Amino acid sequence: MSYEFYTGISEYAKAGRHRMEDARALFEASRWRGAMYMAGYSVECLLKTKLMLIYGCRNLHELEEELQHRGAINHHTTVFTHHLELLLRLAQGFERLRQNRILWPQFNIVNRWIPGWRYTANLSNCEDAEDFLDAVDNMTRWIENSL
Repeated sequence: MSYEFYTGISEYAKAGRHRMEDARALFEASRWRGAMYMAGYSVECLLKTKLMLIYGCRNLHELEEELQHRGAINHHTTVFTHHLELLLRLAQGFERLRQNRILWPQFNIVNRWIPGWRYTANLSNCEDAEDFLDAVDNMTRWIENSL
């Protein structure tokens, strides 16, 4: 199948929900790092979904072109990124979130997410995974209701 089939707004919205369901299943199976990886990925999908909605784009290719056209990103920057802070900045939520004394520490936990977790042999632990998934839940609610 073509890569094009996986870049649309509805696919990202569904993927975000599915990855969080995967994260919960992995957590219940004591697969801590896998749960954290999937939960972080769900936030990435949600932010990309929100960006496509904000800018009226049907897919990430259109979003990237629109953001370049508006000067929000240069031609060397891409929305095909895993950088959560950049995605939050593009959604114009970073400064508002930074001013929120309760949620800002939660974002800092979530923003530690790196795609490289999928390659690590470090299994993490229950407490870190629980804290991470809780922070993702809090950030997900904020993103859904505030962006």
